[in-house]
Amino acid sequence: MTVNVVGTMTEDDAAKLRELLDYGDVMSDRFGEVFSEPYACLSYSSHSPGLCGLGAWPAAEMNACGNLAERDFTVEDVAGGLRALVHHAPSMLLKVHCGGDYESDQCVATILAGEGLVAIRPPQQPSVAAAPLEQMIDNLTANLRRG
Repeated sequence: MTVNVVGTMTEDDAAKLRELLDYGDVMSDRFGEVFSEPYACLSYSSHSPGLCGLGAWPAAEMNACGNLAERDFTVEDVAGGLRALVHHAPSMLLKVHCGGDYESDQCVATILAGEGLVAIRPPQQPSVAAAPLEQMIDNLTANLRRG
């Protein structure tokens, strides 16, 4: 599923989430730890980023686009992940626009997260943007450099 994450949070909360969501090397124990959590769908690898992956999306101000960690995650999975994360980042105010199955760019739902609450709503835009070309090149370069 492709998502667009738009919103804000404090830099301290963003740093907490980046540490929580980064599983590093897929061969590490950290990968298993993160993928056993309800927020696994929103995780990423700083060690070997997916070409079109969402990447390190938590920031003080964000407008991030990309694919989730696996193709079979659902809107409900994303909402569940956000419900687990709002307790770690209470300043989080987000809209997550969710694309359809198989990386479809048709927006099927918008998830609102803030003030400790998460709600799935009808789509607030007709489509979701794909990962920008610059992001894909940066991800490819990171993978080539790690050798």
